[in-house]
Amino acid sequence: MRRGLGLVLIGLGVALLVLAPMLKFYAVPKLAVAPLDLDPSNTSNSSGTVATVVDLATGTEKQNVDLLSTRRTKADVAASQQAGGNIGVYDTISVISMKSNSAGTPFLPASPERYAFDRTTNVLVATQGTNVGGTPISADMIGTDTQMPLKMPFFSEKKTYNVFDSSIMKGAPAEFVGEEAVLGLGTYKYEQKIPATDIGKQGDATIMYQNDTVMYAEPLTGQVVKGSSTVKQWLKNADGTDGLVLLDGTIGFTDQEVTDSVAEAKTNSSKLNLVANILPVVSLVGGLVLLVPGILLLRRSDDDV
Repeated sequence: MRRGLGLVLIGLGVALLVLAPMLKFYAVPKLAVAPLDLDPSNTSNSSGTVATVVDLATGTEKQNVDLLSTRRTKADVAASQQAGGNIGVYDTISVISMKSNSAGTPFLPASPERYAFDRTTNVLVATQGTNVGGTPISADMIGTDTQMPLKMPFFSEKKTYNVFDSSIMKGAPAEFVGEEAVLGLGTYKYEQKIPATDIGKQGDATIMYQNDTVMYAEPLTGQVVKGSSTVKQWLKNADGTDGLVLLDGTIGFTDQEVTDSVAEAKTNSSKLNLVANILPVVSLVGGLVLLVPGILLLRRSDDDV
């Protein structure tokens, strides 16, 4: 009787001990990947009142304008499969309109963006026609460690990441500045500060750009649940003086976008935490708890013989 029970306990203990690393090193990599089944009808919405923005129809500056940014993102499944490995390909576009325009007519020019990236580490790769507004994203632009800008990596760390900016067409440091709760969800806060940078020409004038971005990311999934960008874009005349201001203001996640993003991140991070952290520990401890008495029972049965 003791021998039979001991063998059963040993078998169950060994099974749980084997399960622990399998969960950690097999199940987790299957879960910790950016999805390819995105619903293109879903949007990410940001808004803000900008101090100054140029009216492209008239070429004049407008002050204190309420803007709404609506971003749509879809996965190119065929291109992702063709890229192979763990690569995902996303097509995304952000349309900026005036809040007062119920039709959502674009107020500022919108450039489609196409990113290929490792679905776990979030690192960009130059493949499958990646581009911003038709300008290719080359390997020289992104190097080997530049993050795709729509999210942060799974299992984000408290460190500085190089995050791609589509205006300067390269990565810029996003520094970890602390932990902060957003609607009860623990997040890592990152800040990216891009100083005044020459991004092109408009006639004889130089187009200047600077941007301070703040991102709050749920660290297990890397999902950005709250964020804002304070952008200034203006013309610098040939004589070095500042000219027309194209855009100057802050646009950030709407309250509803933050609420929805936090709810989604809580669900996804709970699932990942269960498989990545809780179940492996439970399996390991449970395996040892069963294995030890199983061995003792087996020894006692042998002693009885």
